[in-house]
Amino acid sequence: MKADRLRDLLLTLRFELQRSFGLPGLVGMLMIGAAAIMVATISSVESDTRAMQDPAGLLRAMRSHRPVDERSAAADAVALEALPDLFPRFSQSADDIASIFARARDSNLTLGSAEYAVTTESGARFARYQVMLPVKDQYGAIRHFLASVLNSVPNAALQEIHVERPAVGSNILDARVRFELIYRSAQP
Repeated sequence: MKADRLRDLLLTLRFELQRSFGLPGLVGMLMIGAAAIMVATISSVESDTRAMQDPAGLLRAMRSHRPVDERSAAADAVALEALPDLFPRFSQSADDIASIFARARDSNLTLGSAEYAVTTESGARFARYQVMLPVKDQYGAIRHFLASVLNSVPNAALQEIHVERPAVGSNILDARVRFELIYRSAQP
């Protein structure tokens, strides 16, 4: 009810101003109002610019930022130390591979023979298991497969995808997809 009353009031005001000043006067008042808003905006931007250009102001701003205190650095170190425990052990790799193949089956993909490689750097706390899958299907099915794998296997990362169209008029694509599964290493 209040919105209708406000709209009626604004229409009455517009008609009264148009009758008093005419259409050119009303447009002129709108332009003056827009210019006033622009002046206010520009002056605030200019004051911010001057504050940034002032070397003493910049120095004060830099001093006001506190350095990282030791407690937050210690908390970060504890969190970093606990990070490997969030990843599964390598013994789960067979289940993850089975999950990837199940996602391919759910997406009705045609898979070729896969290539596997395990890499572990000496002293590293993680082991990487690379799975290269040749895939043959339509773009939408391949994309659905990739999304479902990344959503269902949290320690999987899509490292590479190479897509080719074997025939110009075909909508079937040949793709090579390389996933990297990350596991915590058995080493401390």
